Amino acid sequence: MDALLALRTQRHGDGPSRICVVVTRDRPDPEQMRILARLSPEQKLAIARRIREGALALKQAWLRQCHPDETDAAIRRRLRAWQLYGRAELD
Repeated sequence: MDALLALRTQRHGDGPSRICVVVTRDRPDPEQMRILARLSPEQKLAIARRIREGALALKQAWLRQCHPDETDAAIRRRLRAWQLYGRAELD
């Protein structure tokens, strides 16, 4: 059976909530499916955009950590290369 990824919000003590990725080996959470079914296409698109923007921000932060001496422009070029070609190498 394929693994599924699910997003969960977790709060640890009095600290801020964090979104965690949970790997499951079964079907999507029925409650999540009911929530998604009630959303309009515009709302679903907005959620997809936020997830994409978050993923790109994480990738950009990782690239900055891997290439600390590079300029912001070089990091943006690496990010774009990763988006277009699946690799973050600059030729």
